[in-house]
Amino acid sequence: MKHPFMKSVSLSLTALFVAASLFAGCSSEDNSKASSETEDSSKRGSITATLYDRGKVPPEAGTIDNNIWTKWMNEKGPVDVKFVPFPRFEQVQKLNLLFASGDAPDLILEYDGGFFNQLYAQKQLLPLDDLIAEHSTSYKELTVKYPQLLTLGQKDDGKTYNFGRILGAKNNDYILVRKDWLTKLQLDAPKTVDELFQIAKSFRENDPDGNGQKDTFGMNIGGASAESVVNSMFNNASRFVKDGKLVNPNIGEQAKAAVQFQKELFDAGIIDKDFLTDKNGEKAKQDWVNGKLGFYFASGGVDSASLLDEYKSLLKNVLGAEVMAIPVPAGPFGQFNPGFKSPIQMTGGINANAKDPVAVMKYIDFLVEKNTIMTLKNGIEGEHYTQDSEGIATPIDPEKNKKDLVGTLDLSIMSSIGTLPKGEQVSVKLDPSIPEEKQFAEILAAADAAYFNPANDYAYPITNWPGLPSNLQIIDKSVATINDMWKKSIVSGNKYTSDQALADVQDLWSKSGGQQIDQFYSDWITNNSDKIIYNRDFIKMINEQ
Repeated sequence: MKHPFMKSVSLSLTALFVAASLFAGCSSEDNSKASSETEDSSKRGSITATLYDRGKVPPEAGTIDNNIWTKWMNEKGPVDVKFVPFPRFEQVQKLNLLFASGDAPDLILEYDGGFFNQLYAQKQLLPLDDLIAEHSTSYKELTVKYPQLLTLGQKDDGKTYNFGRILGAKNNDYILVRKDWLTKLQLDAPKTVDELFQIAKSFRENDPDGNGQKDTFGMNIGGASAESVVNSMFNNASRFVKDGKLVNPNIGEQAKAAVQFQKELFDAGIIDKDFLTDKNGEKAKQDWVNGKLGFYFASGGVDSASLLDEYKSLLKNVLGAEVMAIPVPAGPFGQFNPGFKSPIQMTGGINANAKDPVAVMKYIDFLVEKNTIMTLKNGIEGEHYTQDSEGIATPIDPEKNKKDLVGTLDLSIMSSIGTLPKGEQVSVKLDPSIPEEKQFAEILAAADAAYFNPANDYAYPITNWPGLPSNLQIIDKSVATINDMWKKSIVSGNKYTSDQALADVQDLWSKSGGQQIDQFYSDWITNNSDKIIYNRDFIKMINEQ
């Protein structure tokens, strides 16, 4: 896909980033609260900060907000932090209630960029420019090296509202396949969605596990992760520019094709017919590790400890199982690289009503320091790991680390892993002397090659989409049922066809004022052609820094 609005990417991005770093020193009267620091700047501050609760901290380790690592943060950090835990997938909902009552935490740490856009529109976020310029040390140094942090943290008023972290290019969405099943059934890995369908059908019908029963599924489509991968096959992931016009695929032929594909899988019995209840993909994961799933559509990155554990469980449960990562098959609209973890991810913002913004800034500085990053990633040096001359950590006792390091994942939400030595940027340390870890390293290498293929377009082509203004957010929420309409079509057979669903989706979009949202983004594309950051160029630039 060609981008007609992009002139010289390297020049425009360079100008954008230089402008952003110059902007960091500008003053703003909206930052007056930040400059009114505590009377005694040397006094140890006290703040509150959000923290995801994934329910994975065992009782013997404490709780998500009271364990050895939260205690370490308070002992080693510059301020006293009270962590306010929220269930992982309920944080936004519960925070909305706290903001409405004026009781939200001082520091909001969140992966959902849309939520930050909402908070900005509601004037719930504090501008950060003066705070960074006048009171930051480590984070300010990071913005000098990576001025994109300021660019991506800016909103439409030109001020910075978000903190971010440097991750480097890492895959997120992926497709794994049982290679041994392909071999047994004398099949090649699919290159197109039509081939994917036929192979998944064979996995369902031709007893690939050899137990004489029809108890295997061709693939999974339940949960947002699998849905994202499917959408990538049909270019239904994000708005894009074609022939000089902005396309919203979610209400067009792309969405219809994605739904029709899933509808045919459902009607043919190739997938689990209870997929709608598998909202978090847990059922699919269990099918995968128990050897009952041919294609595994998921997200979270191949380079993850959890996927390594799943892989080892599969090998333990199924003797002779082989796995490989494959590219997203080509669909009727082309072939695409799927969703990935942004090389720079904006994950922090300060409540506009925070009592001590300077103390929050000190905590952010602490979070981005190398020692903090290394500790939250590897544990205590000398107790959990040793470090070589290149700065690469080697676990002293991997089993002890696995037990001790529970609860660190989301404390690391501001960790700029991409600033560490290359060998330390991986999420999991693999030992090539262990056969299954050597095999997993090969899967990871294949995934990186498949999902950052320069020959393919990106299903998510643009990095820096603006947030919607409050009036359009209301419209956006009013059309949230569109996804339910598409899902209804998948499971309804001839009673509710994909054509009918498309007509209903477009009717709802039109009657709800959805065209105003499309026009907003179209105008932004037109008026900011020299500021658009395309992921293809962004990833290349970050990797070269």
